[in-house]
Amino acid sequence: MKLSELFRGVAVKRIDGDTEVEIAGISYDSRRIHPGDLFFSLARDRARNRANLSDALRRGAHAVVVERWDEELARPARTIVEAKRPRLLMGVAASRLYAEPSRRVNLIGITGTSGKTSSTYLLSSIFEAAGRPAGTIGTIGIFVRGEKIYSGLTTPESVDFESSLAAMERRGVRDAFAEVSSIGIAEARVDALNFRAAMFTGFGRDHLDYHRDLEDYFAAKLRLFTELLPRSAHPDPIAVVRADDSWGKRVLDATTVRKLSFGLGNSTDAYPKRVEANLSGIRARLSVLGREIDISSPLVGELNLLNILGASLLSVALGIEVDAVAEGVARCTGAPGRMEVVPAKRGMIAIVDYAHKPDALEGVLRAIRALGARRIICVFGCGGDRDRGKRPLMGAIAARLADLPIVTSDNPRSEVAMDIIAEIETGLCGAGLARISRDEEGRARGYLVEPDRRSAIALALGIAGDGDVVLIAGKGHEDYQLVGDRVLKFDDREVVRELATGLGG
Repeated sequence: MKLSELFRGVAVKRIDGDTEVEIAGISYDSRRIHPGDLFFSLARDRARNRANLSDALRRGAHAVVVERWDEELARPARTIVEAKRPRLLMGVAASRLYAEPSRRVNLIGITGTSGKTSSTYLLSSIFEAAGRPAGTIGTIGIFVRGEKIYSGLTTPESVDFESSLAAMERRGVRDAFAEVSSIGIAEARVDALNFRAAMFTGFGRDHLDYHRDLEDYFAAKLRLFTELLPRSAHPDPIAVVRADDSWGKRVLDATTVRKLSFGLGNSTDAYPKRVEANLSGIRARLSVLGREIDISSPLVGELNLLNILGASLLSVALGIEVDAVAEGVARCTGAPGRMEVVPAKRGMIAIVDYAHKPDALEGVLRAIRALGARRIICVFGCGGDRDRGKRPLMGAIAARLADLPIVTSDNPRSEVAMDIIAEIETGLCGAGLARISRDEEGRARGYLVEPDRRSAIALALGIAGDGDVVLIAGKGHEDYQLVGDRVLKFDDREVVRELATGLGG
């Protein structure tokens, strides 16, 4: 396409050069530029920005888009576009280059602090059971009919998003379920997309290293329901909202599209009429838009019950028969690292979960407690170079809801692991616990500290007895640990399996 066609009707600050130049492709990564491409320079660091621009031009970019041209760079014999928000412009250009696939694919956006990944897995399983092949986009990657085609951001940059939807369309996929993060919304990665429906799974503290405060974080998520969904090209867009908290009620009040609600109370459009839940799974009778669905799921915990409710409601609203809903829920073994039961030594249960924020940790611990665990041993830490304010909060939650917290490292990144642990300890101590030694465990109420994550998991498994649950929280599906500038191979689930071999698992 010509550059003028990609930017038609979109305001830019300045175009210097030929607007009729032919564009072969789009990239924001200079290393992936091919001759004839359009390059979007997104780096915030000036030196990196200059290096990326020079690299893209050297590789043959026909045009570049920048927020502001660096006059110290030599003027290239190419077209320069200055835009106030390059990412917003990139979304429009990518949508046009790939012929707007979100107009033809039913794109369902899932947002919320927790439950996004599990909801996409449940929805995909339900639609597959109904004979409608699905694609998923999210934290684990982008999958088209079970094949992984992308790994990266939870909500990809618009170029990757649009190209993935186009790939889905080519393979006969007409339904796609995407995690939509607050950062993805704030950075306009999804502004050019057309959503058939959107789901709000709930809200709690997260990403305060990026957003100013909780209201700013919520406002980003709310845009999906108040701006993006109402202007969709799809007829009759639908908002599906968890309604049993104040944040969900605000979403329902604010959106102008057709709205449906789910929750544990019977005043919503989808709710449980009867529930039997234990550490083996969930069996329930659901009321969904006035129809009853008996479900049996291997997933565990109240959070997964809520995910099942939301996915069932959205599915029925989009025309899926209740038999397919029940079959899809039964088939779904869950997303990797989300309340994932990992075989360990006999008599106890190990659960690996991605809970790395206060509300998620509290929800998981409450769910395990409700399922009748004799004792909960919780191994957790906090990531470095992220919201420091959540560290004491998570310590206080573990002190209140776990029988034995074991504090360890998560992804310390550039921080010293023991400094992060010390901030978590303020919450534990503030809740009335004291640090104890391994020898004191069982005789004194307190918490343990083991900065080496593998050793901490080994410690927890060694202590656990019949009826105990070891929760290993924070990393979930991740198969690495970020320490300084190193990426170390580390998978909580694999570590449990390896250690269980020596424990008679």
